[in-house]
Amino acid sequence: MPIEQKIRVLTVDDHPLLRSGIAAVLQRAEDILLVGEAANGQEAVESFRILQPDVTLMDLQMPVMNGIDAILATGAEFPAARFAVSTTYLQRTGRPAQ
Repeated sequence: MPIEQKIRVLTVDDHPLLRSGIAAVLQRAEDILLVGEAANGQEAVESFRILQPDVTLMDLQMPVMNGIDAILATGAEFPAARFAVSTTYLQRTGRPAQ
């Protein structure tokens, strides 16, 4: 598939291993082009400005700037920006949230 027809994706997660895994999965898809990766929300906003991906896969819990703030900041500047959220969350009890 030509690059012009591929869905351009930016991934954002503070865990390098998770970013690598997501990149490996996305690179197998014929209709997706991984255009960049970021390790926190601030990097995500800066990367979005440069790369202007079709979709940003965003983690919510990150240092420096969390995913929600990054989505709000990016959306304020680029109202047509699209996001998919991927996150894990543990309650203080150590059990996954329900």
